[in-house]
Amino acid sequence: MTGLRIGELTSLRVSDVTGAATQIRVRGKGDRERTVYVANDRLQTDFRRFWEDRCDTAGSQAWLFTNTMGDRLTPQAFRKRLRTLSKSLRIEPHLTPHRFRHSAATLLIEEGVDIRLVQRLLGHASIATTEIYTRVSDNSLSSAVSAADTLAKVDAY
Repeated sequence: MTGLRIGELTSLRVSDVTGAATQIRVRGKGDRERTVYVANDRLQTDFRRFWEDRCDTAGSQAWLFTNTMGDRLTPQAFRKRLRTLSKSLRIEPHLTPHRFRHSAATLLIEEGVDIRLVQRLLGHASIATTEIYTRVSDNSLSSAVSAADTLAKVDAY
């Protein structure tokens, strides 16, 4: 998972992908550039195959994601495709691009990744925006409290 904004995703060109399809150069809000990484092995394999096919058929300056006419896939069209997929798979609530972004941020934070690194990966100008994702799940909070059960540790001595 990369945590890209939908507009960033649909604005990617084939040439923005590097490192055997493991790194993506992103132009975010305010025309700020950053690099995101495709870390999941299965996603890397599938994405590399897709990217190589786009390189072969479209060239480096082509849009990475296109509609059936070969034009840039718009954020609205991407949302519509995702909603159709959600309905066909009977996923409720429906999948949204931002839900993927939110999940990526939350999972990184829950795995203990430094919030400043998460901020950089998400392209947030302000750390305060990234802190929205620090609201941990009840399960994570319960696990942390159980792991830090100081009274039980004192009783053990």
